[in-house]
Amino acid sequence: MKKQIPNILSAIRLCCVPVFIWLILQGERVSFDRHRIAAACVFFGACCTDVLDGMLARKKGWITPLGKFLDPIADKSMQFAVMLSLTLTSEGKTFVICLIVLILLIIKELLMLAGGMVVLRVCKDVVVSAWYGKLATTVFFVITMTLILLPEYFTLSLILCILLICTLVFALLMYYIKIFRGQYGMKRFSNMTRADFEEKQKVADADPEQ
Repeated sequence: MKKQIPNILSAIRLCCVPVFIWLILQGERVSFDRHRIAAACVFFGACCTDVLDGMLARKKGWITPLGKFLDPIADKSMQFAVMLSLTLTSEGKTFVICLIVLILLIIKELLMLAGGMVVLRVCKDVVVSAWYGKLATTVFFVITMTLILLPEYFTLSLILCILLICTLVFALLMYYIKIFRGQYGMKRFSNMTRADFEEKQKVADADPEQ
């Protein structure tokens, strides 16, 4: 039963998504609107469950197949909900810049999903979160929390969104380097013939200490 605690926390985080969206849409585009404050509290609580379930899964070994699926779904759903809500409740130039961030976020996640599927198929491994992913998540939290509570200031929104765009692009580039040039060396695999790759796999299977 204890192994299910991280999964329960992920499920709670997933349930926070519609609550957050409803609160944001009910609020006004003014600083520290009561609905926006409530939405910020829901967002903060969701982030706390993310940190807690990850810590429990790693330190206690409470890792399950369901958790491997549910945790990233809950994380990405919350991020998309936050960015989509900020875009829908923005106006004028702020709407444009938030829309750009939302589109970039979608593209980034799709590319990372595709990269992860390639690694899983070719290397028989799962790409785990690295420091640049955690950095991007932290920056996303700080910036979007500020935009939730202080939606009126275009200059501030512009600066923060540009910083968020740079962080997302940086995380995506680091992910590319890790997959194609670093840990997984996918370029080496792409230059192999199928026969070479199969021979390499046979050698690895025959010598487990290699």
